[in-house]
Amino acid sequence: MDLTTDLRISVIFSSFNGATRRLQQMLDSMLGQNLPAEQWELIAVNNNSEDETQQLLDQYAKKLPMLVVNHTRPGKSGAMNAALAIARGALIVFTDDDVEADVNWLSSVAACAEANPDYGIIGGRILPNWEHYPHGDPLLDWIPMGSTFAIADQESSGPCDPTKIWGPNTTVRRELLGNNVRFREDIGPLPGGLFAMGEDTEIVNRLSRNGVKTYRCAEAIVHHWIPASSVTEAWVQKRGERLGYGMPALFAEDVPKGLRIAGVPLRTWIESTNWAVRAALLYPLPRSKKRFWAIWKNYYMRGYRAGIRRYAPSGNHSIGLGREVVR
Repeated sequence: MDLTTDLRISVIFSSFNGATRRLQQMLDSMLGQNLPAEQWELIAVNNNSEDETQQLLDQYAKKLPMLVVNHTRPGKSGAMNAALAIARGALIVFTDDDVEADVNWLSSVAACAEANPDYGIIGGRILPNWEHYPHGDPLLDWIPMGSTFAIADQESSGPCDPTKIWGPNTTVRRELLGNNVRFREDIGPLPGGLFAMGEDTEIVNRLSRNGVKTYRCAEAIVHHWIPASSVTEAWVQKRGERLGYGMPALFAEDVPKGLRIAGVPLRTWIESTNWAVRAALLYPLPRSKKRFWAIWKNYYMRGYRAGIRRYAPSGNHSIGLGREVVR
């Protein structure tokens, strides 16, 4: 690859043990892109993988306009920042290692960006790629598909709210990122336990607050892998805890003001107690949308309380009553 060539697009993604999941399918879909290879690059970050990810990336680097970066410190956000440090495209496309891109994905991104020069952020469609579609299960009618599975399936192009743009298919003009707009490394996926979701939402919202306009490009499509193990009430409810944990990091201004008990606003404790009681009363009953949401909100509020302590610790007044354990 000629490192002096100006590129239209840099696609960046991070992979942790992707070889044992869907990395190969993702790379195969990049082989099929109809945008000429001299106009784009793929920057793949091996984020401390313990499987055959490095070997797989090295194999595809011989077939694709791809650079492979090793980032040994665990954490997706730090790995993505390592890729941003060397990206050369006028457009930076963020994606994941478990998507499969339509053949005209990158050409559609380039066309949308060229046709809409006043928009600095472009989000494409993200369609579900089900391992096993849950036929007859009402769960999909109950859950928020965007925050749960990063699905964005609206079929019309045009200006959109920044909260409707999701990480697996997000494009930002490189000039807006400069040398200092980067992912927050204290949020985003980490191996192991509880982590704050929303590293992609946070960077989009930060740019949007500074006046950058957002656009939906319905022609730019990727398909996001959804394993069967994720399509259960228990998995979705637990994901609500991660979502809640990240909210104080993304929207600190929405954390209630006033008296705090054990580091958490009194208003948050009241809301938490309300949902905990509802969840306890409904838990023994048969499956229903009402039961599902009570349990989901109980998990969400547990994550939210932990997120306040982590990301929004200051308060007007606080009464210490010990420390709550969040698992």
